[in-house]
Amino acid sequence: MKNKRKKITSPIDGMIVDLIMEHYNVQSFKGRKENLSGDQFMEIVEVAEAMYYEKLISDGEVGLT
Repeated sequence: MKNKRKKITSPIDGMIVDLIMEHYNVQSFKGRKENLSGDQFMEIVEVAEAMYYEKLISDGEVGLT
């Protein structure tokens, strides 16, 4: 019998992953070594949070997610 678990995910998680990938891609395209500091990660989280709230406001679905 397969163990069926409901995946617990946050909509903001995908945004964070996308921004991290973009960060690494920009470094790679510029010929730099790909790395991510703790400060850079926190900046990415803040940007993702702002993007998420902007999306909620513009979609008009605040409180319905």
